[in-house]
Amino acid sequence: MQGLNDIVGTDPSSYRFDGVIIYASFNPRTDEGRKFHGWAKSWLDRQVGVSVVCLERKPRALPRCPTCHRQIEFCPHEGCKKRIVSTVEKGVDTFIATDMIRLAWEEAYDLAVLASSDSDLVPAVEFLNQKARKIIQAGFPPLGVDLATACWASFDVFPDREEIRHIPTR
Repeated sequence: MQGLNDIVGTDPSSYRFDGVIIYASFNPRTDEGRKFHGWAKSWLDRQVGVSVVCLERKPRALPRCPTCHRQIEFCPHEGCKKRIVSTVEKGVDTFIATDMIRLAWEEAYDLAVLASSDSDLVPAVEFLNQKARKIIQAGFPPLGVDLATACWASFDVFPDREEIRHIPTR
């Protein structure tokens, strides 16, 4: 709220907080991913005014040799030879863009804070700019400069990172 106040220059009490939607992804094949998903859906999603969209990360296709086009299953570097395994988050940016446009269509907001550095959101932000919706990016410069530039305004979250840090419970 302080970052928003610094930009808009009005008393934060003049704003009405209607809620927050948190979009995330998790890897169900790891303990850390399953633990995060459990916390996000069983605790965070139950907080007043908080809604969580948590999508499962999918296995990424294995890289292919540019010559023979066969999949490369193991690291080719000498001394490593570990299996190549990775996941990719699919759909989180689409959910965010769709909800930003849907909520604007429903006239649910005039001003929104978007905590992301994902340049895939630039077209949605530019569209919303044309519809008189003010999107303010909360980011970590220099990451996300394209998104910050497209937004009505932006502020750096990094100086206040300790105030918003999640400390895992044991």
